[in-house]
Amino acid sequence: MAKVVKLTESDLNRIIEKVLLEAEEDKPFEKGKFGVRASRSRADYTPTPKESEIIDSLFGKYSDDIPPIVMRYLRKIGRKTLTKRLIDLNLLDLDTIMDEFDVKE
Repeated sequence: MAKVVKLTESDLNRIIEKVLLEAEEDKPFEKGKFGVRASRSRADYTPTPKESEIIDSLFGKYSDDIPPIVMRYLRKIGRKTLTKRLIDLNLLDLDTIMDEFDVKE
């Protein structure tokens, strides 16, 4: 026995939009030159100017050992957050920072 389903035009449009959105979500990576795919695979990775600066000044000769996704994370994390985390890990001494850079509490 065949079932008859009646759809309005708006119902049909919603179904089509939903199918199209699901098809776009199946794509595993972001679009664009600096999308997520580039940050996961070294072969596809082209650093942004800010990432190049981080690579050169922070990691130096060891930059080839750092995964691209770490570069993206360092570019996006705030300076205060990064500094606080380094202090919490005892990798930075707060007194040294205050004296060396004339930072006021």
